[in-house]
Order: sequence, then C-alpha cells, then structure tokens
Amino acid sequence: MSSSPSALLSVTYVEPGYRHVVELVHQRDPDARRRLRSLDLAVYEPEGKLLAEVSIDPAEETLDLAAVTAGPAAGRPRVMAVFDARYDERIFPYRPHHYGFLHREGSSSAPLYYAVGAVLGGVPQRVDNSRINNFETYVFAGGPFAERHAVLLGNLARFAPALAQVFAYYGPERVVRDVSLPPKAHTEVTLEPEHGGRRLERVEIKSLFRMATYVTGRRATSGDLVLFDHLFTFFK
Repeated sequence: MSSSPSALLSVTYVEPGYRHVVELVHQRDPDARRRLRSLDLAVYEPEGKLLAEVSIDPAEETLDLAAVTAGPAAGRPRVMAVFDARYDERIFPYRPHHYGFLHREGSSSAPLYYAVGAVLGGVPQRVDNSRINNFETYVFAGGPFAERHAVLLGNLARFAPALAQVFAYYGPERVVRDVSLPPKAHTEVTLEPEHGGRRLERVEIKSLFRMATYVTGRRATSGDLVLFDHLFTFFK
C-alpha cells in the first residue's frame, strides 16, 4: 500500500437490520477544500471471500454503509467492510479517522457512535504495526447493562493466516480461546458473562499484528447492540 498520498486502512462490521452511517471527511484546509483524495470500499464474507468492491466519491461527507453493503450482505449474519482511504500527505503526522453511527431499525435502544478502527496498511508506525506482538484490551463497566458480550476479529493480511489469543478475565481467573483466521476472514468470539461466580471484567487479544477488532455488547432480551467499540492497544 502506497503512503504517498498518505493512506489509511480501516475496518468495521455491518449487520442486517441496522442503520449504519460512516463519516468520511474530517480534515480541511483554511479554504475548506477536502483533503480526502480517494476512498475504496471492499466487502468480505466471514470465510474471507470478496463480495464487492466499490469506489466512493471522496466529495461525499457521509456514506450510508448499510445501503451500499445491502446487496453483498444479503443472507449473511455479518460482513466486514474495509476502507482504503488516501489523504493529502500534508495532514500527517496527525492520523485521520472515520467515525460511525449505528442504530437498529425500530429499536428503542440508544444509537451508538464509534471510531472506525485502523488496521494493517497505510503508514505502519502510525497504526502501530512495528512491534512483534500486538496486545489490545477492553475493560467492561460494572453492572449488567449488556448481558451478551463478544469480540469481533478480522484478518486483513493478503496471503497469511492469522493466529490470535482471546483472554477473558473474571477476577483472578481467565479463560483463553485460540483463534485462527484465513486471509480476509472474520469471526465473532462469544465471551461468557460469568465464570467461577465472577462477572466478566476485561478482555485481551494477543496477535502478531493488529487485527480488525471490536468488542460488542447486546441486550439479552432483544439482541440489540448496546456496545460497539474498538479495543485499546498496550505493550508488555
């Protein structure tokens, strides 16, 4: 992936039945000219098959992601949406972001706003791919707000399978899951709400490079998403 003009590869996941909008433009010069040069979208099924490639007009402020992916996503529980954004190199070293809006159609649950996570590609030192091992974590708020938690994992490598470990912490105890993903594949790893009489407190992911990771929370009754957030990188 070229870094001139500067590039950013970022990923989100799309499920049917949700309004899903992504903001595309954030940086402007004093004359209000947009600095997003180009934007391409690729859509992948869970097994890693490419379903669609779409060139997005960089003059657009927002993208109706649910509408764009409706055809490719039909009949599938989830697809992975990969953005390849090329920016005017003058905006770096600040790293631009896309931001997303999620809301289940007809639901009384509050809408969710989130930062679309950066992954492989672009300028490696600016998305922190320079270390041998990548560690990401998420600490859950206390209380039974979302009874069903999971992590979404995607492998953005072109040719190599990815290995990751998911650690769920329940007080001093932890439960470990090993995950192997082919190139461009993604999966959902369910996290048990309790273990050994303790509630889920934290999740960690260890991999050789940054993967496309999000933590989710769903209401036990309706299944509505009430949490959709990227994990946070740390180092040991």
